[in-house]
Amino acid sequence: MKNIHGKVLFLCLLLVANLNAIETKYCSYSISSSKQSAILHEAINISFTTRQKTKNEVMFFDLKPLPSKEYEIISIKEKRHEFNYHDAKKDFEFLVIPKKVGTIKVAFDFRVRRASDDAVAQAYRGSRDNVKSIPTIKVNIDKPTVTLNIKPLKQAVDAVGDFSLVMSIDKRKASSYDKVNVVYRLQGRGFLDKNFTPLKEINGVSIFKGKKEKEPRATQDGYIYKKEWSYALVASEDYALPALTLRTYNYRNKQFLDKTTQLVKVQITPLDMATLLDDEESPQSAIDYKKYIGYFYNLLIFIGGFLFAKLLAYLPKKLSKKEHCCPLIKSAKTAKELLNHVSLLLQKYPLEDEVKALEALVYKSNTKENFHSLKITIIRKIKES
Repeated sequence: MKNIHGKVLFLCLLLVANLNAIETKYCSYSISSSKQSAILHEAINISFTTRQKTKNEVMFFDLKPLPSKEYEIISIKEKRHEFNYHDAKKDFEFLVIPKKVGTIKVAFDFRVRRASDDAVAQAYRGSRDNVKSIPTIKVNIDKPTVTLNIKPLKQAVDAVGDFSLVMSIDKRKASSYDKVNVVYRLQGRGFLDKNFTPLKEINGVSIFKGKKEKEPRATQDGYIYKKEWSYALVASEDYALPALTLRTYNYRNKQFLDKTTQLVKVQITPLDMATLLDDEESPQSAIDYKKYIGYFYNLLIFIGGFLFAKLLAYLPKKLSKKEHCCPLIKSAKTAKELLNHVSLLLQKYPLEDEVKALEALVYKSNTKENFHSLKITIIRKIKES
């Protein structure tokens, strides 16, 4: 019985140590990580929660991770809760990918912005054209940190997490200078080496490359990847498509797993030289260039079509980068919803004034025209950036 009580007490103390609950003059906060020990490139989730203590003012919370070469960090969630006009809470979540073996400290800069009721009221006086941002007092609260123990991998890998790699080929027999299409598809969750490429070079084979991928999406369990590499292979002799291996480590079951594609032999049928000879004119060994040049034209058409398709795939991706967030902004129905979307764009676009105006709308949203005007201003700034 004493042993059981001792274990329960130990677990409680460990939980309290992991939460790191802190009380300050203006607010309380806690910070924790999904794990304290991990292997290199393993996904780690850090959670931060804060709630205001002073009940006579409006309070906003800002938490920014400090940059470091020891880890990669990205925000995956920010959510504000309001229990009363002067009682707010905010949750933050971050994905951390360690890049160094040993003890590392993930540090943050935690600040609050205080606003009196008069300051909030001043922001709404006048017409919709002279609405002011809420004047606030910035207070540096703390620089909370999470200490992590990162262990090395026993062998080099291309990915850490759960991944799959499959290959498809349209044919295994072709004529000289006829293309063979090969596609590699990779999916997974975790961390993938950005230099990983399935197919590189094959002796005696001309390789034309294409690539299609979605921007990796950050989650609590790591990045979600979906990539596709396409190759058009042209050769005049038989060749072998090598077996390719994606070396992975799955930290959930602590296993090294190799995702290997099969070796494929491609048989090339050479052109019949007899069909290229002129039997009627002298000399007898002269080549009929009118017949042979057709193959050359086919090759040029294939190369041109491949490059044109690759360019078409590239242009929409480039054009969409500045507009990928606009549908979310346009579909926002409330000031709170719009504020959540815009807050995640502050690192990319100069939207500080609009964020302050939206924060004002959250507390006094009786001017509907201002909300729609802000949406138009935000979309215009994004497109002009």
